[in-house]
Amino acid sequence: MEVESTVHNVAADHRLQVLFPTGAQAETYLADTPFDVVERPIPLRADNHLYRELEVETRPQQSWTAIFDAQRGLAVISAGLLESAIQDGADRTLALTLYRSTQRTVFTDGEPEGQLLGKLSFRYWLAPLTGAPDPVRLTRLGQQLAAGLRAVQLRPADLPLHRQPTALPPTAGFLEVDGPAVVTSTRWLDGGLEVRLFNPTTTDGRAVVRFPGSVQVTTMQEVDFESQPTGEIHSLSRGEAVVTLTAKQIKTLRFA
Repeated sequence: MEVESTVHNVAADHRLQVLFPTGAQAETYLADTPFDVVERPIPLRADNHLYRELEVETRPQQSWTAIFDAQRGLAVISAGLLESAIQDGADRTLALTLYRSTQRTVFTDGEPEGQLLGKLSFRYWLAPLTGAPDPVRLTRLGQQLAAGLRAVQLRPADLPLHRQPTALPPTAGFLEVDGPAVVTSTRWLDGGLEVRLFNPTTTDGRAVVRFPGSVQVTTMQEVDFESQPTGEIHSLSRGEAVVTLTAKQIKTLRFA
């Protein structure tokens, strides 16, 4: 379900959250973070009052938060909204922070723009669950929401100028990845394509990376974050590579 909330903010110094009572009977929940998916407890620790810096219910997220039990649950996917919480009540309410109106952040003399006065719009998706979610699917949905769609409109007079001699296929892609892997970046470097991906699940798995388009690749090699080789060069068959990823593992692959 796609939701767009528009707020006309005229108040200063406050936070606005949207609340989703879930009814899920759970003591923990999931949220994504850069290169990982973490499981967090819902109740605050019993000795919270003894700490100098108190624990709070709001926690960071990258693009989604999900709570679930064996029969039901809810995931909320967003883009650019980096704070969420599961309230420790009977309804297990999922709270998504839309914005904070702040007068001054730490180590600054004041930021009038931080009050975020005026018209604000937010888009997010709701994904009902019937049990444990697929973290790969939710993370890819977060990427899809952040990327958006680009529409190009042509007038009838423009068609003769831009029509191609052959029709494009109904679906096509430059890069396809199947299995428990999320792609975080691709870049051309020194005649090769580097693809970085990670396994957000808690189990080992195998991902298939293929290039169905016009790009022809014949070799694959693992490299580190600085593009230095860390493994042997492997030959590919039909431009398709099978990659083994342990739980939570990050890999960077160079295709040439």
